[in-house]
Amino acid sequence: MHQRKTTTLTQSLLLATLLSNIFIVSACSAESSNTPILSNQSTPTEIYELGLAYYEGNSVPEDDNKAFELFQKAANQKYSDAQFNLGVMYENGVGIAQNYEKAMQWYLLAADNGDFKAQNNIGSLYYFGKGVDQNYDKALEWYKKAADQGVGVAQLNMGGLYENGYGMPQDYDTAFEW
Repeated sequence: MHQRKTTTLTQSLLLATLLSNIFIVSACSAESSNTPILSNQSTPTEIYELGLAYYEGNSVPEDDNKAFELFQKAANQKYSDAQFNLGVMYENGVGIAQNYEKAMQWYLLAADNGDFKAQNNIGSLYYFGKGVDQNYDKALEWYKKAADQGVGVAQLNMGGLYENGYGMPQDYDTAFEW
């Protein structure tokens, strides 16, 4: 009788182990199937999305160099989100040597394609004088482009310029409005 209970218990444990292994394999297969595979016909959006997955480590191992390569491929096809991300990578030295001038080049391309985040970041480069001469007038110009599109951080930046009188007379009322 004791041996029969042990055999039943052993069979139950083996079955539980087998089922848990099946679930683990299924989960791994499902996760890897979410990773897109690129072909020569991949759109800039698909290339960018895969680059973003590598940048964030989402469904693939984080790899800034691979992300940079994919962003560049999509950016060269005028995909503004990829152009913006290349600007961020150059500005912060992620996956590539820090280079404010190249960051500005990519931000300008993205801004020309309507990317309001790039417009705000261009304003910040001018505000801090990173890769360009510090110029509060230009910072205000670029912050305003983004702020007019509802970008909260750009509106905050506009308020800060007016509050401190950078590039214009100090104006607390206008600062408060922004």
